[in-house]
Amino acid sequence: MANPKSFAIRSSRLIIVPSFLLLDNLAYRDLYSSLHRMSDFTTMAFGAAWGVKDWDTSTIHPIISREVQRSWQVRSMGDFGVGLLPSRTTEQQSGEEEWNVLDAPELQLEEAQWIGYVGVRDATSTAQPTTKPWQQMIELRYGFHPEHWGKGYGTEAAKAVMGWCEQTLGAERFIAETEVENVGSAGILGKLGFTAMDNEKEVVWGVEGEKEWQRWVRK
Repeated sequence: MANPKSFAIRSSRLIIVPSFLLLDNLAYRDLYSSLHRMSDFTTMAFGAAWGVKDWDTSTIHPIISREVQRSWQVRSMGDFGVGLLPSRTTEQQSGEEEWNVLDAPELQLEEAQWIGYVGVRDATSTAQPTTKPWQQMIELRYGFHPEHWGKGYGTEAAKAVMGWCEQTLGAERFIAETEVENVGSAGILGKLGFTAMDNEKEVVWGVEGEKEWQRWVRK
């Protein structure tokens, strides 16, 4: 299957680019591999038992390529690389961050400083059996370099990606999971309007040590 039409999302400080456009971008692949070599990042994102991965940029290429095949080429959604735009690094966020979609000719990938990723995926293939449609099972995931934690980039990027997903794909509900100890990620989800799920009513993944979250789209 082919990739969707090339595009990107620009928010107040960020350029947010589909991973299928970054397969051959060495700067992004270097950022992606460096994240998984950092114990601070991997422990926060995946738990201490996951460990660190000594992935180089050549190893990362097939990893991203598989994600593109499983997500972008199936549901027209997936991971996005998040880059900081040089001219906007000192701009303050407004109360309501604005975002817009760019066509391929407008992309300025060489100007971006890659700082992390945000992804939206169909979780029906990874969750416990469910009768819910995939539009109500869209997993939000994200990861940022520790140097850029606490600056609002995760919230800004996730808001833009979820907004795009709502408008373009008709998303009805987003779900997420965090390590129980990951208060930072829980804080981001809270700012995004997520609430902790009642696992007596619904269990999505049921992974020990993980907390599950959801956010219904307001109609």
